[in-house]
Amino acid sequence: MKKLVHDKSKCLKCAGCVGLCPQMALDMYGLDLQIDHEKCTRCGLCTRGCPVGALQVVEVNDAQ
Repeated sequence: MKKLVHDKSKCLKCAGCVGLCPQMALDMYGLDLQIDHEKCTRCGLCTRGCPVGALQVVEVNDAQ
């Protein structure tokens, strides 16, 4: 199973990823990026648009 993960320590809080998501699964609340994992299809468009690699689609097992 794949999941979009956000590394807050790398994030510039530029919100560039938010506008790239075709499912509107990303939003900024103040300076915090919120991911709606139910809407996210893990297409990776946001990961390619992040200038610092703060977003990644990773493989996780069901126990995580």
